[in-house]
Amino acid sequence: MRTIILVLGLLFVFAGLLVFGLPYLHFDYPAPPVVVKSQGPTVERLERLSHLVTSRVYVADVLVGEGEGCRGAWLIRGDALIAVNLNRARITEKVEDARTATILLPPPDVLQPRVDHERTKTWEVRRMVWLPCNADGDKLRDEVMLQAQRLVTQAAGSKENIEQAKRATEAIIRAFYEEVGWHVAVAWEGPPAEGKQGSSS
Repeated sequence: MRTIILVLGLLFVFAGLLVFGLPYLHFDYPAPPVVVKSQGPTVERLERLSHLVTSRVYVADVLVGEGEGCRGAWLIRGDALIAVNLNRARITEKVEDARTATILLPPPDVLQPRVDHERTKTWEVRRMVWLPCNADGDKLRDEVMLQAQRLVTQAAGSKENIEQAKRATEAIIRAFYEEVGWHVAVAWEGPPAEGKQGSSS
């Protein structure tokens, strides 16, 4: 009888350890991978664009952010398209007999600037305050990514890139109309200080 009672007692002790002590035990097993599941994408909006895309600009920079109790550095990579909105094109001069014309175009715009999150890397993030509750590294990262988006837009829309896009657009449009026997010059919208640039074949 004593043996049975002793065995039952040991079983109760062992069961108690499993129930109450297991959460406090630590094992050096590898952490399970993060699993991300999609609930099914939905198309919120479909836009049909009539743009002539002349180039894609790739941007890279290192941004250092400090705030929200943290300091971090990120290697930013992104890209953007430079395109001309052909919906706003207008023919300002046209001579049927000579088969010549002048087309007025809006200046090229930066289209679809984005931060490439697959290639963007976090260099480091450090907490600058003693209390963890006063540090928010995620909020700092969100602000840095917002600034990175603006950086990509500004870098892609530099004067040099816009001028290259204009030259490429002029060449494409001239070649297109030459195929049907027309000689076309391209002029650009803009304030008088910039001047309306055009070229003819």
